[in-house]
Amino acid sequence: MELTVNIKEQRKIAAFLNLIKDIDYIEIVSVKEGLQELPSEHKDLLDKRLHRIENGETTFKNWDLIKKKYEDKDV
Repeated sequence: MELTVNIKEQRKIAAFLNLIKDIDYIEIVSVKEGLQELPSEHKDLLDKRLHRIENGETTFKNWDLIKKKYEDKDV
């Protein structure tokens, strides 16, 4: 069964996804944000990144891991 969920507040999307990603019987099939709010340049970069992931040229990076990497460094 697929369920569509609309998160009304953009800033709460990450918190919701983090909440459900560890539940073993839930699979996140896709995430679609309101792209009309993104500048076209940013949308193009995201589309290229997703294309590289789909083609196996790179892998998805977990934001929490990336954030931790930079928190551990003195910037």
